Amino acid sequence: MPGNQCLRIQEVFSINFIFYFDFAVFSVFAMLFITEIMGSVMILIGWNKYRSGVLDYIVPVWEVTGTFAAFWVVASDFAFPNVLIPLANIFPGMIMLFLILFVARNSTIVFAEFIMKKGWLDERKLYSGYAISTLLIAVIVLIVLSGIIGGTGINLSSLSFSIGAWAVSAGGWLFLIGAVIIALGLAPVFYNVADMKKLTLPFTALGIVVSTVSLYFLSPGSFSSMVTIPIVMTILIPVLFMVQLLRKLVVNKLFFIGWGSIDLFTMNFMVYPNAFGNKFPVDPITTSGPLTGMYFVISSAGLIILTILIVFYAYAVRKKPLVA
Repeated sequence: MPGNQCLRIQEVFSINFIFYFDFAVFSVFAMLFITEIMGSVMILIGWNKYRSGVLDYIVPVWEVTGTFAAFWVVASDFAFPNVLIPLANIFPGMIMLFLILFVARNSTIVFAEFIMKKGWLDERKLYSGYAISTLLIAVIVLIVLSGIIGGTGINLSSLSFSIGAWAVSAGGWLFLIGAVIIALGLAPVFYNVADMKKLTLPFTALGIVVSTVSLYFLSPGSFSSMVTIPIVMTILIPVLFMVQLLRKLVVNKLFFIGWGSIDLFTMNFMVYPNAFGNKFPVDPITTSGPLTGMYFVISSAGLIILTILIVFYAYAVRKKPLVA
């Protein structure tokens, strides 16, 4: 009996530090990518009006986002060494489209930034190509995430994914739609667009409602009262934006990215301790032994380097006004 009691105590207090560390890295990367998604929306809906404010941010940051993506994938291979190949088998088509669009995203922004434009190939068309590629990448990522959260369209036995099965799932579509609406609501905050101030709160609130319903449909077994934490953190952004005295704080890009990263991190309960619709336990596939130390060393070193890059960005833009 004492031995069994000790075992139960150990199980209760065991913490998968590797998962939480990896999810924290993912949260920062995802937040950086979300800022590019919001910038892409602003480029497409008002090139002449919002071009300057968006490009001042995106041009020095897009490479940091790409570097962070590569870093997270490599670190995750150490954290969950037996997962990446099965995931590749499940999502081969999605991965192929992702890579094609990722090349399109990078090439169009490089051409727009550095190459002389002539005739029909002007700056606006190239940045629009970057924006469209980025938004399509976001759609693919959201479909994959909805599958990992709820198992939507995924057959774990055959390691396959059916886009048709995903398409007939209400949870998958609501997850996608909710994320798009939230992005539309928060984009004017991040890029400090005063003339869209009245739209931020209703759009964000609507997006939160749709996203919350989608999470319930995707994985009712993982849905809990913890969802109130990301809900409150998300809705506070447009609320603070409406208050003139606090607006300078919330439009500060470093504050926004930090706050958003923490917000995303609080959603880890949707994939831990079980993913794919609460059917697949995470702990057994987490690395152990010598790889554990290697994971923390590599991840810590990478985070330090990426933090330095972000600090350099902050230094470069520190003299620019934060409020329009």
